[in-house]
Amino acid sequence: MIVKCPSCAARFRLDREKLGGKRVTLRCARCRVPFKVELPRTDSRLAVKRTRVMVAHSDHDLCSTIQSIIEEAGMYCVLGHNGGDVLTQMDANPPQVAVVDVALQGLYAFEVVEKVRRRPGLANVKIILLSSVYNKVAYKRSPSSLYGADDYIEKHHIPDDLVMKINRLLVGATPTVEPAERGEVEAPGKQLSQQDKAGQNLNLILSVNEKIQSAENHEVSGKDIPERERAARLARIIVSDVSLYYQDKIDEGILNGNWSELLANEIKEARELFRERFPSQDIQQSKILEAAFLDLLEKRRHELDE
Repeated sequence: MIVKCPSCAARFRLDREKLGGKRVTLRCARCRVPFKVELPRTDSRLAVKRTRVMVAHSDHDLCSTIQSIIEEAGMYCVLGHNGGDVLTQMDANPPQVAVVDVALQGLYAFEVVEKVRRRPGLANVKIILLSSVYNKVAYKRSPSSLYGADDYIEKHHIPDDLVMKINRLLVGATPTVEPAERGEVEAPGKQLSQQDKAGQNLNLILSVNEKIQSAENHEVSGKDIPERERAARLARIIVSDVSLYYQDKIDEGILNGNWSELLANEIKEARELFRERFPSQDIQQSKILEAAFLDLLEKRRHELDE
């Protein structure tokens, strides 16, 4: 179904089969004006099913925070906290979209993507990779590849971008005029305030981001967790983020045997971040970060050999 922006007449194609009977809000990529569209049902006898989204992250508090954002947008959200559990849940009841932490316990995100893509019945699951480190200044580049996933999101963009990204994947809103134009799909039925029209709701964003930062701090600073265990968790988080943003260098380095040279700058940055959180000599001399890099490379080497 083709719809037009009432302000500038830019045209967008929407999937009527998926959105029949729903009212969605689009933001025109050409003129930035939001507008609502109500699509007729394709078959009035069919009930509209709620979108099922899985959030896969080891931290329960962070999962709950993301769950509240997704459910406020009218979707159904299920949670998973380790790689094996996530795959089992997907097999039993496939979600339409899975938001997967790149440092998921048990399986790295690239392992999850590989296994999902090979599993019968899961080929159509859309996967969004979630970066692990809450850092607004590091990694200022787009990932070179997503290991076969459909999109990615950084932690500090969860409150303002996650629902939009999920809807984009589900709706498939594409322009029919110019390739650069894309309708930005927002939560169905959501009322737009003046702040929404400006692209921001600062109070909500700040509030949710505080919860996200708090959850991350608990992962690596919780007093109820032994220091070495917290350090190992941070090391896995850091190297997982490196794997998200620098897949090309990692794969090339594995194949050519020169990964330490290709990743010299990234390894230096990782060491500085790790040292900020765990400066003690005991932790630094334990080579925990180095072990995390080697584990990541071994797992990725295994994936490339298959």
